[in-house]
Amino acid sequence: METAIKRPAKDEVAGATPDRKGISGSLYWIVASLAIPPYLPSFGYGFVYDDDVQVLANPAILSWHFVPAYFGKAIAGFFSGVQSAHYYRPLFFLWLRLNYFTWGAQAWGWHLSNVALHVAASLLALMVLEKYFRDVRWAAVGAAVFAVHPAHVETVAWVSGCTDSLLAVSLFGSLWLWMKARETASLAWWIGSLACCGTALLTKETAIILPVVIFFHALLGIPAEGLSEETKGPRVGSALRESIPYVIVTVVYAAVRFFVLREVPGPAPWVSRSDALLTMPSIMWFYARHLVWPWNLSLFYDLPVVDRASSCLFWAPLALLAGLIAAAGIWYRRSREPRIILGGLWFLLPLAPVLYIGVFKQDDFVHDRYLYLPVLGMAILAAWLTEFLAALGLSEVRLPLVASSAVVVALAMATMVEAQPWKDNLALYSQAVRVAPKNGQARNNLASEESRLGRYQEASEVLKGLLADEPGLWLANYNYGYVNYRLGNLALAEEYLRRAIRIDPSDADQYIYLGTTYFKEGRLPDAEAQVRHGIARKPDGTGYHFLLGVIEMQKGNLAAAREEILTELRYNPGSQAARMQLDIISKDMQGQ
Repeated sequence: METAIKRPAKDEVAGATPDRKGISGSLYWIVASLAIPPYLPSFGYGFVYDDDVQVLANPAILSWHFVPAYFGKAIAGFFSGVQSAHYYRPLFFLWLRLNYFTWGAQAWGWHLSNVALHVAASLLALMVLEKYFRDVRWAAVGAAVFAVHPAHVETVAWVSGCTDSLLAVSLFGSLWLWMKARETASLAWWIGSLACCGTALLTKETAIILPVVIFFHALLGIPAEGLSEETKGPRVGSALRESIPYVIVTVVYAAVRFFVLREVPGPAPWVSRSDALLTMPSIMWFYARHLVWPWNLSLFYDLPVVDRASSCLFWAPLALLAGLIAAAGIWYRRSREPRIILGGLWFLLPLAPVLYIGVFKQDDFVHDRYLYLPVLGMAILAAWLTEFLAALGLSEVRLPLVASSAVVVALAMATMVEAQPWKDNLALYSQAVRVAPKNGQARNNLASEESRLGRYQEASEVLKGLLADEPGLWLANYNYGYVNYRLGNLALAEEYLRRAIRIDPSDADQYIYLGTTYFKEGRLPDAEAQVRHGIARKPDGTGYHFLLGVIEMQKGNLAAAREEILTELRYNPGSQAARMQLDIISKDMQGQ
């Protein structure tokens, strides 16, 4: 491929100059000032979704002495209950530690850090785009689109969603440093680029695309200023040489990751490989739609798994995607504009690692946060379109700039609206159920939040509908049993807790609540048996030994009751209820 990136000549764009001008400080301020306002309300938001596990109940971020272990353990090595326990992301954990050290459990500080991270990514996007456009005004248009695009809401408004913006900072930084090294033949820039490549990989697995990104930039002759006359011909060999060091860094990272995760079990299979492959076109179309029309966004979506090659859910999105690719190919053949290829690459490459749904959980395999990097592809096309319209001489450059400004304002307003559900769990899960009324995780999470707020009847109604659709879902059975226990419907509580145990006997809490149900019914032997089942699975469970002590006390076994309460205090020394119960037992024993 011989095409270097094209620039409009001086007479093609009114007011443009043939020489590249650097990014002025005012452009940095403009992009930063656009990235911040849509997320200002988030400073009043709380912790949502799994922030309670990753932030509030994460022992690994409480002290600096854990930091070396970040690089030698998987997430599963620090605490249980994390859905992404098979991931190796030491720099994400380091980011959490820095934020906990700075803000503690103050949610506004964590949201401030997320917004600052998004601003940094947006400024780096501007720096990368400046290498694609001679006139920095068009680069600024693209960076503005990147800064305000609503697809970023999940990444920026959710504290634990920062992995993608954290990745973008390192990945964009590595690419920009490589382009600087290519322009200046500086070893320092190149070393910095490789270092950023390493930090990107240690932040999130998607960074494995970077060697391919470098390869295609070199192949397309970007930046053109870095090409000597000898390298302006066929550049496949040169592109390979440029990408090989990044391949080596990636291979080393992959080896370390494999060693760290070698004993960590992977996700349980829930979908066949053929069905996962058949679902890929609909996933790609889903992401393409959200790039172009980022409205009515949600934490969860109803996206069915395609199980037949004859299904229209396979052929329809495949045909639409094929049409887009064909149109882009025709457009490129006519214009020889490499930025068309760049836009497509920035869309396709970051999504490639998340297209295989078998590595995710059921009902939870598409997320808008995966569009954080692909939005740069949309930014490139928006900037190029503005440049193209300006080259047509439409009122000099005013009309294209006004039109692009209107689009940016509309996107910023949409971002403010789409960020609102992230203020708390009730709003977040209610929005998810509105958007995806059949999604099991959305309904389960909404019912759990309703229950946490004491709205047990509302939670019961949500769970009844979910169980009608998915009667074998363990969590729905467990939650419905718990909700009915809280409502005093002890027969229903027993029935559904026992169903949950039959579906998955590993969870300890279900035995405790079943034991508590029996205790309320006066069935002490049955209650004791269930509580002991729970303790066998989780000896340090909060309140477990306390409950068993109360049961033993009701049976008249004061010595056994005292021993269980003392055990509870060993595991949970701050329990005032246990201390009060111990005093009661001690007085009863003295009175015997």
